Formats: sequence, C-alpha cells, structure tokens
Amino acid sequence: MIGFIVDVEFVWGFQARIVGLSKTSPSFYYPPPTTFLGALAEVIAKDKRIGEKEGKEVITQLSQNLLAIGVKPINCKPIKYEDLNRIIAVKITSGILYPNPKDLGKSFDSPARGKTILTSFSDAPKLRWFLVFKDDSIRINNDKISLNEDVFWKIHRIGSKESVVSIIDVKKVMKELEVIRKDRVETTYSFPVRRGVNIEKEETERNWVYEVYINPFNVKDNPVKNYIEGKNILPFKIPILNTADDEYFCRVRVEDDAVAYKFEDEVVIGWSK
Repeated sequence: MIGFIVDVEFVWGFQARIVGLSKTSPSFYYPPPTTFLGALAEVIAKDKRIGEKEGKEVITQLSQNLLAIGVKPINCKPIKYEDLNRIIAVKITSGILYPNPKDLGKSFDSPARGKTILTSFSDAPKLRWFLVFKDDSIRINNDKISLNEDVFWKIHRIGSKESVVSIIDVKKVMKELEVIRKDRVETTYSFPVRRGVNIEKEETERNWVYEVYINPFNVKDNPVKNYIEGKNILPFKIPILNTADDEYFCRVRVEDDAVAYKFEDEVVIGWSK
C-alpha cells in the first residue's frame, strides 16, 4: 500500500465539462477523480512510449489499483461560468457531412462551454490531492511500471489542454499511512458517498456540495457512454471555501469495506480492497 499527497498550482483554473447536456455543458467545481488519473496516465504513456490504443489501459490499471482519492482547496474558491467559443461543427445536416469546405458558414458553431476559475485568497490557486494505491506499480503489456514521485512531478495539465498546472509538492507515504476502520473521522477532502460512508453531522455554515463523477475505482470501457446512461457513476461530497479562514471538515463514520487513510492531519476516505 502506498499513498501520495500532491499539491497542484493552477494558472487560472480548468475546463472539465459535464457530458450529455447537449451543446452547452457546465464545468465541475473541481477536476473529477478520473481527470486526475487521466493526467497521471498521460505522463506514464509518454514516458513508456505507449500508443493511444494501448494507452487507454493505463487509466484502467490505475483505477483497479486505486484505494482512495480526494481533493481539497488550499487557498481558493471555484467559480463556474460559461462563455461562447467558436468550434468546428461535426454533424450531418440534410444528409450533408460537416465540416464542409463548400459551406464554411455551417461548418462552425458557437456554443457556451463551461469553465471553472479558481479564485485565490492568496498567491496562485492551489488544490491538494490525496491518493492511496494497493501497490506501488501497475502492469501494462507485462511491463512493470512504478508509481513514484517522479510520475506526479511531470503532470502539466489537469483537464483540457488549456488547464495548465504546476506541481509544487509531492509526498510519498508508505509506513506512516494509518488505516482507520469502523470509526469516526474528520476529513477535509472530497469523498465518495456510498454504502459504508455515513455522514454523521452536517453543519450549515460549512459549504459542502455534491458532484457526480465516473466511478474512479472501476473505470470500464466507454466510461463517457456509461456516464450519460447513469451507469458506473459515483456521487462525491466536496468542500467549497468561502473565505481563507473557513473550517470545512466533515464528520464521517466509516463502516463495512469503507476505510479512512490518515497521514499526520490528512484523512482521505476510500476502500479496503
């Protein structure tokens, strides 16, 4: 078992939109767990020269190895908005395939597309991820690929190509990682809401909201199609900072196969297997 705590600095925010909502699609408050795994998979695929077809297996292997993942704000508040963007229209209208060089007017569109600005209370906006894996490596085509600090340091975007980030700190945690079972914990990280994760008390002054993501613990073939159909999805409870001094922990009792992983004052909720 191995854990990583990763501090990420954003240039402006990110773009990771909710699929299945026609042309106009809002962004999430924070990059979904699978978006972070995708950023990690991109680094691994580049380093190991894994092609696009085989590269899809990287995020599947990361998902199968994942025990816990959570994100929290360090010094910023997410603000979602939508603006108009000119895009190439890929469609069939009246039997004609677009884009069409003979009809450029109908080959473009300008839908409102969601983005999330991370408004900082001090310095550049930062988020912190806490991940726990079963093993310190994954296997792709029988090749063993190590999961270490170097892989996380090479992440350069989380979301669309415009969602540029810089990694400012990576901590690897192994022996110091404490596993908490059948007990009450306080967490400041986002966490999955499902059987075995019981929220004991919610206080109105603490701003926690729900977002529904692709299940990061079980990424299957065609996850986008499954998300649109409402299959293999998982709601997460996520914290929102309103001021720099907000206390935003949530009290949770973990039972059954749900567990909490703790390193010093950092607690993330996940599964035991």
